[in-house]
Amino acid sequence: MFGFTGRQVFGLAVTSVAALGFCSVFGLFKKNQFIVKGKTVVITGGSDGLGKYIAMHLAQRGAHVIIVARNKQKLNQAIEDIQQAAVNPEQRFLTVSADLTNPEDAERAISEATAFNGGNPPDIVWCCAGNCSPGFFASTPMSTHRSQMDTVYWTAAYTAHAILQKWLEPAEKGAASSSSSTPPSQPPSARHLIFTSSTLAFTPVAGYAPYSPAKAAMRSLADTLNQEIEVYNGSRLGKGPSPSADIKMHVVFPMGILTPGYENEQLTKPALTKKLEETDKPQTPDEVALITLKALEKGEYLITTTFVGMMMKASALASSARNCVVKDTILGWLANVVFLAVMWDLNKTAREWGRKMGILDATK
Repeated sequence: MFGFTGRQVFGLAVTSVAALGFCSVFGLFKKNQFIVKGKTVVITGGSDGLGKYIAMHLAQRGAHVIIVARNKQKLNQAIEDIQQAAVNPEQRFLTVSADLTNPEDAERAISEATAFNGGNPPDIVWCCAGNCSPGFFASTPMSTHRSQMDTVYWTAAYTAHAILQKWLEPAEKGAASSSSSTPPSQPPSARHLIFTSSTLAFTPVAGYAPYSPAKAAMRSLADTLNQEIEVYNGSRLGKGPSPSADIKMHVVFPMGILTPGYENEQLTKPALTKKLEETDKPQTPDEVALITLKALEKGEYLITTTFVGMMMKASALASSARNCVVKDTILGWLANVVFLAVMWDLNKTAREWGRKMGILDATK
């Protein structure tokens, strides 16, 4: 296979399994790094799809949940389901109608969440807002390309900017955590900022030109914030002004998810794109939410929800922070060999599609 002898392939496989086992066993001894009981969580795009399922699972874990979306009717319907998942009567819930493609609305949403939380900023902000408008680059109006950046990237960027402004307000040294669930004698729990990207940020697929760049931009912003956050967390070790709690960054990279948005996406998705994805099996939003929450409890930074997604990530890690250095490094070696064939096949299929269909029909 690709110039390797059978013995070399076997050795790589054994090493990979050993690395995966090492990281899995090591993870068993880590404490939960994503405690949500008693915490206040904001979920953008929480009125349906993955965002709604995440909200329900967080409610089941005892969190106070705030969902943000544009459609008030969907918000009201969703919050009823989310409230039913609550485990105790003290949990509180709020809906905020806001257009997060507008930075002022993002600031207002975070301000309303802060007021709801007794004047303290929310502990966790999870950006799930967005949709997918597939199409070939040259065949798609530039207004759609811009709209995808607004809906996918800027909703996350505006929300992140608004919450970081709140989180970075200096606190007195030794001050208690803003969370009522943390006793004053304990260090304040870390705050979490979570982006929802896509495996398309790692591996391009023809027909996602309006969507993939926005998801890739989100990943790049997350990598940048992951470094900048070290400055803020480091300031807490000094004597000067600093935030009242550490901040942690996470990014989720799901593949296809069976949601109303996914169904709408199929209506305009090019036939070639469907062919390239024909072996993919979309996950349910419930499955993606559960896998993601388990990864967050382990403290993972870049989170994938399928084996294929994990390999796509491994092939494109570059300078991103690793979840497990040993596992991610070895998987990266393997994935980069595998994806020599994968990308060759994707390009070959696209070329053959154009030869067969002709330029007028190939992009439909």
